[in-house]
Amino acid sequence: MSESRKKPILFENYPDLESGIPWIKLAPMRTPVKQLNKLQEDLGINSLWVKQDNLTSPIYGGNKPRKLEFLLADAKNKDCDKVLTVGGIGSNHCVATAAFCNELNLKSSAALVYQPITIHVRNNLLLELYFKNNLIYSHTQRGMSLRVRWQLRKDIDIYYIGTGGSSPLGTLGFVNAAFELKDQIINGELPEPDYLFVANGSMGTTAGLTLGIKLANLKTVVYAIRVTDPTFASVENTQNLAVKTRSLLAKYDQSLPNLSFEHLIIDGNYYGETYGKPTSEGLEAIKIIKETEGITLEPTYTGKTFAGLIAYVRAKKNEVKDKTILFWNTFNSKDYSNVISKMDYHRLPKNLHWVFEQSLSKFKNERV
Repeated sequence: MSESRKKPILFENYPDLESGIPWIKLAPMRTPVKQLNKLQEDLGINSLWVKQDNLTSPIYGGNKPRKLEFLLADAKNKDCDKVLTVGGIGSNHCVATAAFCNELNLKSSAALVYQPITIHVRNNLLLELYFKNNLIYSHTQRGMSLRVRWQLRKDIDIYYIGTGGSSPLGTLGFVNAAFELKDQIINGELPEPDYLFVANGSMGTTAGLTLGIKLANLKTVVYAIRVTDPTFASVENTQNLAVKTRSLLAKYDQSLPNLSFEHLIIDGNYYGETYGKPTSEGLEAIKIIKETEGITLEPTYTGKTFAGLIAYVRAKKNEVKDKTILFWNTFNSKDYSNVISKMDYHRLPKNLHWVFEQSLSKFKNERV
């Protein structure tokens, strides 16, 4: 996975972008693709693949480093030495932001809000401790918003990153990822996908891929599994983020075509009752892919997404048997279990100790 990138592949395709859009190399990227031979046989189809974005970085993998290459470059360009972001108490984004802030000598803070407690949530809080993230906890969304506004008024030099890093600038990470996928198709590493399954959480990953696939002239349908509230991660809001991201690009390169996004489908049937709560379908999907392909997923995003993929294939087996289906794995696979085992939750802010002292839900057997 070693790579000597000097610029994003997006800049190679649209050179005028380089002068106006900030970017800093944080990770190797160019993540591999792999055919899931055993699982495709079990499902009765002929071409099932995974894009292994779990391997974006040896520091912290998953989809977040792609966004942070643009966002943290902007922070550095603006001479900010502190970064504030937001998320649930089990947020991968907040952990990743802290990890890469450490690499760039930036001080990181995260305003966190309640989500259902799983082992994954506990592990991520301990990683926040490991990466020295300054944590601000509120039990409600309104409380978190008030704390964020107070923090930004208190320190006007702090760089703010919204939920999931999914601003138009952060979304460029996945416009770039679509061109990376196109390059892998041209190189014969995989067939051009007919369907791409991805989690739709804060929308940046989905919106970026939706825009990037059109710019890269791919035929792929983006089939996004919604894992956040329907009033937030709707089709309209996701398309709107793609439109805003295209507008950002067009500021620096007027050759960008006008685009429509009818190739985006969002399926909300696997969300569950609330953000972060595991579902039985998601946990079963996690078990299936682990046992057949040795791939580890988690219950908030990727487990639900893979559950949607399995259900889609089973329902439409005759239609998709000879189609190419790509699962975009956005989960970090860097093993921090040894680090986590040495972290003491008592060093977290006192108002987060309950996460470790309260009994787990009925999904207590979840081990991802």
